[in-house]
Amino acid sequence: MQQADDELNDELADYLCQKEFDSFWKSWRKKFCHSKPKPTNRINGSIGDLNILHEFTDFYKRVGQPNTVGADDRYVNQIADYLQSHKNHSATVSPIDLAVIDDAVRNLPLRKAAGHDGIQNEHIIHAGPQLLVHLSLLFTAMLRHSYVPEDFRLGTIKPILKSKHGDSTSLDMYRGITLTPSLSKLFERTLMVTYSHFLGSDNLQFGFKRGNSCSHALFTFSESVRYFNKYGSKVYCAFLDVSKAFDKVLINGLIKK
Repeated sequence: MQQADDELNDELADYLCQKEFDSFWKSWRKKFCHSKPKPTNRINGSIGDLNILHEFTDFYKRVGQPNTVGADDRYVNQIADYLQSHKNHSATVSPIDLAVIDDAVRNLPLRKAAGHDGIQNEHIIHAGPQLLVHLSLLFTAMLRHSYVPEDFRLGTIKPILKSKHGDSTSLDMYRGITLTPSLSKLFERTLMVTYSHFLGSDNLQFGFKRGNSCSHALFTFSESVRYFNKYGSKVYCAFLDVSKAFDKVLINGLIKK
């Protein structure tokens, strides 16, 4: 063991002296950084699979609740009344184009985890053209009847450790990734294509938009500051970081807006 450590230290020294930094850090990570953190058997003081399951279940239930209890309830009836008053409009929905579904299927990513139904993207991709016809009929019926199956709205939350160097026994160190059914995601893709002309957003929104990223937001911000400073103006900035904003958003209130 001591001999192996000495050989590794010599190897690191050689890479550093020869300025082979890529090889140096590769050897460093191989020695000191574990790519797969060891699973823990304790979460927030609870031990055992069943108790840990209850800890995660209670935690994610709280995360999904608005900060103000019942804040979203006042919008439920308003949304229901609106949908009821427009129910006849859905009968005029045009059938979902087979070409749209075919294109969406072709662009499904491979080797992705399945949802609770066990159906993976590969099952849909290799199912054949007959499935596209049935999917067109299904998606069209869902739109015309304003109904989404319960199974489409179910997801499996998988906790992912945020940092392998963090405290793996703390719930706050885990980020919940929701695995939703592949057919549900395919339905969303067809909606995005079919109704994209209705789904625009402000030009100053950079998040969750194709072709936009943090670099675009940073460029816009820095150029705005530079412009006003150039002409002798002061720039006052306010940054707002809302904790768990996506999880706690008022769904019915958002639809109402």
